[in-house]
Amino acid sequence: MKQLLILLATVVLSGRGVAQSDSLALLKADWSSKTLSRGVVWRSVHFSHNDLFGSNEEINIIEITKKGLRDVRLVVAHSDSLEKTSQLASTRHALAGINGSFFKMRGPDPDNRRDLNGVPKLEPSRLAVNRSVVYIREHDSVIAENPPQKSPKRQRHAQGSIALSDTGVSIIEDDSLDLNWEHHIMARDVMSTGPVLMLSGVNWPIGDDAFCRNRHPRTAVGRKADGTVVLLVVDGRAAESAGMSIPELQRTMRWLGCVDAINLDGGGSSAMYIKGEPYDGVVSYPSDNKKFDHEGEREVANAILLESRAGR
Repeated sequence: MKQLLILLATVVLSGRGVAQSDSLALLKADWSSKTLSRGVVWRSVHFSHNDLFGSNEEINIIEITKKGLRDVRLVVAHSDSLEKTSQLASTRHALAGINGSFFKMRGPDPDNRRDLNGVPKLEPSRLAVNRSVVYIREHDSVIAENPPQKSPKRQRHAQGSIALSDTGVSIIEDDSLDLNWEHHIMARDVMSTGPVLMLSGVNWPIGDDAFCRNRHPRTAVGRKADGTVVLLVVDGRAAESAGMSIPELQRTMRWLGCVDAINLDGGGSSAMYIKGEPYDGVVSYPSDNKKFDHEGEREVANAILLESRAGR
């Protein structure tokens, strides 16, 4: 019995030591940095010697301070069909952008549902519903609703929402007693997604399934206590970058100083765009072409963009 207790204590202490080593590796890494606007900084780092979570990792983040939000705003952008994150961003003349929430990859392409004069056969707001599987509100207009629920418990991809206003970002847990709770959120733009990683500094429970356990490319949004917004993309499915499990993503957002954080769509959808950068602004390494380059970007249904207030 004594030997078992000693063994358990050793495992716990070893786990704490590994976590502390990983957090120090992340914070003390040689991050590259570029200012995009006042109070807006793009940072990136590559771990090439299995130094983070025992693996190689490529991480890009954008940090927007409260002062930065005086000059820029975060917005939701959707596509009536499917477009790459970089295309959505460049069309809107955005400074930066990341992929958004979950959607259906397959199905009829709304771009083909037009009459002989090129006029859509359905209203644009209804077209978006064909691909989106979460609630989307853009500039005070509801673009898509969450699909009907078979039970009060929300599916993972709709267990929280990102609310965007001119003053910043709020991350909100779903209300399982109100099927239309997103409609009551007071914000200009709203995007449902999940799972929630943490709220008010408290880690949210993470499911024990393949989606959460396995490493994949991931995209997340976080908020620090001082209101600074963090947009993160970690690449994956490559020897050069393994990606992260949801618990690893949760720890990473905490180590970056977030008190609130939520997961967005990941896998082949994960992508980050920075205006003026090479490869059409794609600074991450999207994985849909199964190569570690900037060419494997997937077409998505929505994104979160960083726009200049002056340019709008």
